[in-house]
Amino acid sequence: MDNETVNAQRYLMLLRETVVPCVIQRGQISNVTFMQDGATSHTVNPVKAFLIQTFGEDRIVSRRRRYPWLLRSPDLTPVDFWLWGYLKSHVYLSGPSSLLELKDAIRREVSSIHPDMLHSAVAGFVTRLECLLSCGGGHVEHIMV
Repeated sequence: MDNETVNAQRYLMLLRETVVPCVIQRGQISNVTFMQDGATSHTVNPVKAFLIQTFGEDRIVSRRRRYPWLLRSPDLTPVDFWLWGYLKSHVYLSGPSSLLELKDAIRREVSSIHPDMLHSAVAGFVTRLECLLSCGGGHVEHIMV
């Protein structure tokens, strides 16, 4: 799947063969609330059916679900809020000149992230969620640092 566009069939295969088995292996399947954006490949009927079967209606945050993830909503997850910017600022320092070099640089940077940085990113996520709770789920960009 390295150089292929993610479509609904590939996304469903990724969920079935990698994501969900990993969560099950860690013994966390009953603790997970699955969140995804509203990309078309994420919201087709076979994907929705698999997610409902796996997590139940109450543990899915996605477009057209009981708990919708609104289009153009602020990015709150550590991956969106921190990781992509961090990786971009480090990966492009080496000036990768091919897709293979870019992938290698990303792998190197991800593997070199210290666990304390990851814990800090997750703690920041919790803080952002607490801000959302205190303002009833409204916009919080003005109070977030």
